[in-house]
Amino acid sequence: MKSRITFLCLILAFCVIFAGCGKEYSYGKVERDSALTGGNLTFVYDEATHTATFGGEGEAIAYYSAQAGLGQVAGNRIGFKIYAPCEVTDYSKAKLNFQGEEITGGGFMQTVYGQVMNCFVLTPVVSENNRQLEVKVTWTQDAEAQVYIIKVADGTKFVAGE
Repeated sequence: MKSRITFLCLILAFCVIFAGCGKEYSYGKVERDSALTGGNLTFVYDEATHTATFGGEGEAIAYYSAQAGLGQVAGNRIGFKIYAPCEVTDYSKAKLNFQGEEITGGGFMQTVYGQVMNCFVLTPVVSENNRQLEVKVTWTQDAEAQVYIIKVADGTKFVAGE
């Protein structure tokens, strides 16, 4: 009897250790947005450090005029898409913290033809003084926050505005 209990405890411990109790998800992937906001830039995503890097020596980030209807100010922009981990299918409790703004209830997830997708797109303004950004996503209420670093590579230029 004791051996059965010990065996069941070992199985339970194994499940808890390797399943992570559902609170820690794998990181989703990061890629360029479909519109290639920022222009034809080199893009590298390091899965180990969760860091996406735009540009490189001699490359230039495009300038975009303000679009009041979209709530966008003028400036040099880059665009990227972050996918949710495969294990997450309900985004109603997801929370995004980005540039001092918090969006809850999964309201940041991309919607196509009324269908909520498994990703979201951000197109922040970057500048010589704002070359590195942090994106923090919590996929469910009890999950650990995931942090992504977005940066502009040294040597990248910024196209002058109007």
